[in-house]
Amino acid sequence: MITPNYIFMKHTLLLLSCTALLLTGFSCKKGDKGDPGPAGTANVSYSAWFTPNSYVKDTVFSIWGFNYDMAAPQITQQVLDSGTVLTFGKLLGYNPSVWPPTQVSQLPITLTYNTGGTTRDTWSALLSPGKLRIRMINDRNVYNTIATIHQFRYIIIPGGQPLSRVAAMSYEEVCKKYNIPE
Repeated sequence: MITPNYIFMKHTLLLLSCTALLLTGFSCKKGDKGDPGPAGTANVSYSAWFTPNSYVKDTVFSIWGFNYDMAAPQITQQVLDSGTVLTFGKLLGYNPSVWPPTQVSQLPITLTYNTGGTTRDTWSALLSPGKLRIRMINDRNVYNTIATIHQFRYIIIPGGQPLSRVAAMSYEEVCKKYNIPE
């Protein structure tokens, strides 16, 4: 026996189905672009690989440091406040068993090796508006000078870019994500 509740439910389902079809068919017009999303890779910039031609030696707390300062006008205060600057190195002046010549890593890089005792070199990138400083220190002060064949590059990712995993990405992954030629 068909009850009034059955007829009511049947009509309600039919009405809801028709409403859903109408909304689906007419809710998206061809050509609608929606709200703009985050800026894309067009805003990411990068330097060419560069080789410091000389380093300036200093001493901080009895540890010798070697610095190379490079003008980098793209590194602005706004980038430092809300973006990310990644610096990568190819440390070509080391024995290949310590650092293979094809290896690229993000600074800071710490190398530990044996030269008659455990020795540690630390390469870092220090940023300020308009300038990038490459700094190398050795914990045993074993160098009077350092090789000028190491290469470096920086990548600037302005604020507003999705950066949830950038720090954990390899150089190759960053280049692929932001369409940067290696």
